[in-house]
Amino acid sequence: MNYKLRLVANILTSKEEKVFTFHDGQTMSIEPVGDGKTVNISLGEDETYKTKGADAFLKRAEKILKQRAQGESDESSQNHDDIFKILSMYEGCGQRRR
Repeated sequence: MNYKLRLVANILTSKEEKVFTFHDGQTMSIEPVGDGKTVNISLGEDETYKTKGADAFLKRAEKILKQRAQGESDESSQNHDDIFKILSMYEGCGQRRR
């Protein structure tokens, strides 16, 4: 199994909304619905996305990061805003395996 997808499982099983702040100060809200599949992603008040499943969440989050990096003239944005920083916010939040 892909390492990123294992980390996304923590988000899917969490019930906790978290806010990721990009290096430029813009925020991205990540809100698991609690059904183990659906996660809402909000960028500020303008953009909202609903994802179903680990693959969909991962693709959407990576697409958001890629679009933001392309819009930035500062190369350091790619170093500051990466998918592992987003996924690490939920480290230890998922259900424990028995």
